Amino acid sequence: MVIYGLMPTTLRTSKNSRLKICKVSYVYLIYSFCITVCLFLQFRYMFPPDFFDGYMKNNIILQWNMIVNAGLRVLVIISCYSLVWLRRQRLVRLYLEFLLYWRMHWPTLRRIASDQALDNMQLQLANILLREIYVNYAMFCCSIVTQYKLLGGKDILQVLVKTFQMLLLMAIRLGFSSLLLLLTHQFESVQLALLAIRQRVGSRSLEDLRRIANIHTKWLKLARNAFSIYDMNMATVFATMFAVNVNVLYHAVQYSNNTIKSDTSGDIFGIALIVTNIWNSALVLNLIEHTTSSCNDVGQLLRQFTDDRRLSPESQLELELLMNRIRNNKLVFRICGCVDMDRAAVLSYISSVLNKVIILMQFDLRRKQELTLQHINHKT
Repeated sequence: MVIYGLMPTTLRTSKNSRLKICKVSYVYLIYSFCITVCLFLQFRYMFPPDFFDGYMKNNIILQWNMIVNAGLRVLVIISCYSLVWLRRQRLVRLYLEFLLYWRMHWPTLRRIASDQALDNMQLQLANILLREIYVNYAMFCCSIVTQYKLLGGKDILQVLVKTFQMLLLMAIRLGFSSLLLLLTHQFESVQLALLAIRQRVGSRSLEDLRRIANIHTKWLKLARNAFSIYDMNMATVFATMFAVNVNVLYHAVQYSNNTIKSDTSGDIFGIALIVTNIWNSALVLNLIEHTTSSCNDVGQLLRQFTDDRRLSPESQLELELLMNRIRNNKLVFRICGCVDMDRAAVLSYISSVLNKVIILMQFDLRRKQELTLQHINHKT
């Protein structure tokens, strides 16, 4: 992430420990522009000189898959750095608000919820991030080895170029996953605080409840702002992930029918690449659903308070209005304003990948039948 410069770098801490936003650095913009130019210059080495003579020689689908993947990576680079250049002020302000809200609300959350519960929640989120990192690096290593074997140990320059492109995609995915985990951390902290208040309903508890609801509202606005900033950027990333999964699975089909020759080690790394690719896609999509559900479940927790007889009718009415306000303001991550990323989207994503591979397999079967008929006619 430091190399590709995708995160804000212009936050400063003053002498009185207050955070402030500084003017956008032109040095940073020049640096990121140079990185972008270098990435674009690498694309001439994405396609080897024997592109139409190697293992893709007789398979137009593999050739077009490679062209589509290269085109999508161009879109990813353009969307990422246009995000950094055109929305830089919004990005810096977003992370400034993250830090300010953290300092402002964390003491309240620690006072209401127990330290042990918060520590356990943080450990669970840390394990999610570690699993994301491990899967990404495993997929990266398997992909490098597979690319090397597919090229027959030649064209090392092309392998290096693909390495840089994959590192860029990995930095984007992990950066967005970190953002989702920050939001999940705050929403689950709110849930833990509500559970703690539920055990000791009283006059002081209602005041704490108002504070927690106010904290939740602020984090909901911040999450919506973050999703709107990263909308187009993540749309291109998801499109690239979809194309890569289709490409990897279609390569697996070619291995299985011996169209592409491989040895035992190639089969092992190929299977590992398939598993880690699908696993990584599922982790990212599941993390989005986890973040949105941790926000939207707050309304269900508030509903438990309205049935408590220890509260006065006025307090119950206030809680009812508060619950309705939160339940009617749900958090949704929507790609390009039309596709909601939820559990149904995860299943649709996986089924779409499999459908595309099955369709491509039909072209393979038809092509083999035509070649067989040509061979028979030639012999005749």
